[in-house]
Amino acid sequence: MTGLDKILSCISDEANRDADMILEAGKLKASEVLSSAKKEAEKRAGLIIKNAEDKADFILKKAESKGKLKEREQILDAKCEFIGSVLNEAKENLRRLPVEEYFEVVLMLCRKHANTQSGEIIFSEEDLQRVPAGFEASLAEVALAAGGELKISEKTRKINGGFILSYGDIEENCTFDALFECNFESLSDKLNEILFV
Repeated sequence: MTGLDKILSCISDEANRDADMILEAGKLKASEVLSSAKKEAEKRAGLIIKNAEDKADFILKKAESKGKLKEREQILDAKCEFIGSVLNEAKENLRRLPVEEYFEVVLMLCRKHANTQSGEIIFSEEDLQRVPAGFEASLAEVALAAGGELKISEKTRKINGGFILSYGDIEENCTFDALFECNFESLSDKLNEILFV
């Protein structure tokens, strides 16, 4: 082997060692980059999973909240429907009272609604025909106590229970339908306290 071959062999060996070192350094760098990328990917995957879990939890809680709200609405609707049926039943029971009791209720309502003027009480055709004896005298006493005067009208109205007080151009609707409608909120509240508390 000549000197030139030795020099070339040395250069080749040195180049191979340098290449091996560069290759090892590259492999080390690639391993570090890959490890870092893997850690970053795992970190991002963890965040994505965490965000997905948070969104799923939020959606689940929202769905549960909506479900509970829907349940409360259905319970409230059922309560309202039940209260409405109880009030309708009460109104029907008033209409079906025996004559004496029915007209006692009419007098009680007159005590509450009569005023200081002269007027008349208007019934339905059916109620006008079943006015008990002595009712007109009791009605006159109630009106006098309020400082006014009430007589039974010969006119009738198509009403279903109760009466209308007429003072000239002014009328006070004391039909059971109107009284229940006017007092629906307070009656519902009282029934709610009795039935559901």
